[in-house]
Amino acid sequence: MPEVISEGTAEMSASRDEPRVLPISVGAGLVVQLLSATASFLAAFVLPFSYPEFPAEGRLALIGLGVLFLVLAIVSAFVGQRLAAFAQRIGLGPRVLVPREGLICLGMMLIIAVAALTGGNPDTGNMLLLVFGLMAGGFVLNGWVVVAMLSRITIARTLPNSAPAGSLFTVEVSITNHKRRLSSRLIEVRDLVVGQGIQAEPRVVFVRIAPGGARSAGYQLSLPRRGVYRFGPLRVSSRFPLGIGERGQIFEHSAELFVYPTIGRLLPAWQRRDRHLQDSESSATPRQGLQDDEFHSIREYRPGDNRRAVHWRSSARHTSLMVREHQQNRQTGLVLLLDLCSTFGASSEELETAISFAATLCVDQAQKSTAGRHRLLIAGEEFHDVDVQGASAFREASLRALATCNPSPAPPLPELLRAAGLSTSHSQHLILITPRPEVARAVLSDLAAAQNRFDPHLISRLEILPCLQQHLSAWFIDAAAWQITL
Repeated sequence: MPEVISEGTAEMSASRDEPRVLPISVGAGLVVQLLSATASFLAAFVLPFSYPEFPAEGRLALIGLGVLFLVLAIVSAFVGQRLAAFAQRIGLGPRVLVPREGLICLGMMLIIAVAALTGGNPDTGNMLLLVFGLMAGGFVLNGWVVVAMLSRITIARTLPNSAPAGSLFTVEVSITNHKRRLSSRLIEVRDLVVGQGIQAEPRVVFVRIAPGGARSAGYQLSLPRRGVYRFGPLRVSSRFPLGIGERGQIFEHSAELFVYPTIGRLLPAWQRRDRHLQDSESSATPRQGLQDDEFHSIREYRPGDNRRAVHWRSSARHTSLMVREHQQNRQTGLVLLLDLCSTFGASSEELETAISFAATLCVDQAQKSTAGRHRLLIAGEEFHDVDVQGASAFREASLRALATCNPSPAPPLPELLRAAGLSTSHSQHLILITPRPEVARAVLSDLAAAQNRFDPHLISRLEILPCLQQHLSAWFIDAAAWQITL
């Protein structure tokens, strides 16, 4: 169930897999045109029947007028909604609608009017006309009140900075009533969400906004696919007090939201492999001095300690030898290469799993290693090179690139490997996720033989992981299976 905040209620009205059921509402202009056409046709046939002296030219004029109103109604039914939306965007005023309840009431009024005109008893006809006038007065009253409800209000929407695919997040909608003496009641706010083949229309209802007050409410949304989603415009409407007339107003508050790939879980086998690589690299790399380690604490001197580590000020203060203790810094960087080729046997689901695996690696590396330099290279429809300093900056930049990347039939694999081989330090781990591992090894050999600046040891340092499901399942499990959210 959507979350309810303050006096508002939130509802998700559409999703990708469920058919959208839209409320029945018709523009007031279309209703007036249809009623005018009906009244003209009725007058053309009722007046000659009641008044035989009514001229034939007047009857033809009423028929022509009815046909004109009917043509205008047909044109409004097809293009009226677009014209009304365009008029609201350029500031020509809000749109007036007649909901289902109003249509039922208008139908009853039409029946009463026909009975009053065609009835033989004048007293009964006058009574029916009186009832017709009372019902018409309700429409006029509802129209004036709704105009007052929507006057002098402002609205705003607050989105999160980002959201993972498949997880619930909250969008806050706030509304302010700038009127000094009149409150706004039963205000409905509809938001339009479009992206990745999905169109949804969440809504929030505010029961009452006091004069000069503000209210906020939030609706919860879950977007199943990664990508960029557009929010807006916001449509504000009210039917207060009778519900037979609706007035709407559009606020052009548009925004974009990046939905990141799902973050899964690295299995213990991957954690053991990662620790083994760090241990082997730290033992193979010679220490160059104390500057390669991080300062940990000051302790008493022990036999066998390096005399260059003596901290003389602390020794003088404690009247005994004190040494600086360091711990070895094993934080290393990561260079992650992602080849999104859609023509080498990998299905679209497996490519999405590879993207989720890459996102999980980037988040895990950013959490574990805050000092190392990380890099993400993606070859797909577009070439992405994420090379930023800082773990948090790398996390955000890499997730944004993974949210917008798309597979391609022929991504530039040589360019991907060339970029990794020309600017990679020996302290960085290199991982290539690709559906064509044999082609990648052949391209590596060609680049190492053809270019002098290309690192010839990259072939032995680069770990190639096929992005097929049976290979990735040994290292990684998708978040949907474990109900893991970021």
